[in-house]
Amino acid sequence: MIPEDVRKSEMLNTEKKMLRLKAEEKKKVAHKKFQTGDFKGAKLDLIDARQLIQEALQKVRALGERGVSERTIQDDIEALWRKILAKE
Repeated sequence: MIPEDVRKSEMLNTEKKMLRLKAEEKKKVAHKKFQTGDFKGAKLDLIDARQLIQEALQKVRALGERGVSERTIQDDIEALWRKILAKE
């Protein structure tokens, strides 16, 4: 690989990890809010988490990876979203 390509790949990988961590944190906060009955706050956090994980998945595609952990987080977000809708 060309050093420039390596740097770009490393940068994308780092950005992907940061986005994934932020999305995971938002998901955890949303889950806590869901447990306390703050459905509106949980939905807002899940919207943010969705956006972050979508950005991470774009990085995955740019890197040519499968994105298994990102898709797992996305599935968790959607499952929690459905739980919130069922409770409302």
